[in-house]
Amino acid sequence: MEHTKIVKGADGAVLRSSGQILERWREYYNHLCNEEFCHPPIPTVPSIERPVLPITAVQISAALAKMKSSKANGPDDILIDVWKLLGDRGSVWLATLFIKIVAEGRTPDVWQTFVTVPVWKGKGDIADCTSYRPIRLLCHTMKVFERVLEARLRKIVSVSLNQCGFVKNCSIIDAIYAVRILLEKHREKNRSVHLAFLDLEKAFDRVPHELLWMSMRSHRVPEKYMRWTELLYAKPTSAVRCAAGTSRPFSVQVGVHQGSSLSPLLFILCMDTITKEIQKQHPWTLLFADDVMLASESRGDLQKQVQSWKDRLQKYGLRLNTSKTEYMERGPRIGFNSCRWHRIKQGVRPRGRPKIRWLDRVKLDMIDARLCAVNAMDRTKWKTRSRKPQPATMRDKR
Repeated sequence: MEHTKIVKGADGAVLRSSGQILERWREYYNHLCNEEFCHPPIPTVPSIERPVLPITAVQISAALAKMKSSKANGPDDILIDVWKLLGDRGSVWLATLFIKIVAEGRTPDVWQTFVTVPVWKGKGDIADCTSYRPIRLLCHTMKVFERVLEARLRKIVSVSLNQCGFVKNCSIIDAIYAVRILLEKHREKNRSVHLAFLDLEKAFDRVPHELLWMSMRSHRVPEKYMRWTELLYAKPTSAVRCAAGTSRPFSVQVGVHQGSSLSPLLFILCMDTITKEIQKQHPWTLLFADDVMLASESRGDLQKQVQSWKDRLQKYGLRLNTSKTEYMERGPRIGFNSCRWHRIKQGVRPRGRPKIRWLDRVKLDMIDARLCAVNAMDRTKWKTRSRKPQPATMRDKR
């Protein structure tokens, strides 16, 4: 919040008064949260009608155990520590409240209001609103409800194996590992590989709500869970809080709530629904939430893939961020032992080899860290063992 004392207006002029700063933040997020990218009507999917079990105190306790203490409170000023301290009594009371909410089809009014806090991304102009990520402070009671719903949905839905973001027992490390192996195998065979790294423009803030409902139905989510989710997006409003104060509230009609426990799952369901038909086999297509990597041995084929992704995303109200889209080519190695020209033959490994391959280095590091392949499923142990600092000169002595 210290970075938001001075911001630039839409015309680039620096604003210094509190009133102007608050109005600028409100104007920016009001535009961001209420205007969709142009797209044709999103098709409808038949609903899945089947009974669901009522929410229990055991599920509430499991959700509370996953939530961290000492977090910023939402508009209701109730900390998550309150429900944790109440223990089983609090879980029983919350279960009764949630059952009443889903039965009546109406949430407390305070659940529909939240505070948006601009958080600087760590890059870009500090005075530019586009350099900030909107984090929404939601009611912790609502987050408990979202956790319960998320746990139920994850038992029902499944996404593509290419998706590494917000998926259990998977992370960006798995995607990096796959790309490194892909590059190394092509280098050993002296073959070219072309990579494109795509990024979506304001992905979480521009998701049409119709796409959320379509994606959930496409993954055969029961209609009752659909209605529970729709309750959270009934009539949301937000106000912006910064160093200058708190702005007037405005409505929110587009996007998922950043800071919500349910939003990551909803977003990857949307990505899976609209792109599963154009995804290549792993590792030629990799995703981490809204970040996409496409690979091909032909530059022309890669261009066709990028165009296909661009058209598909625009069809459902999303858009590629061309300024953050990158291209990389890993071509065959050319060695010069003399001044003569050397002809490199595709598919044939060149003379000589690197001192050690990346995969061999990983295996040696696993031995030094006393890790085995089974430990990859235990993320806590893996991170603890593999993140020990080591002098760079130690690697040279091996």
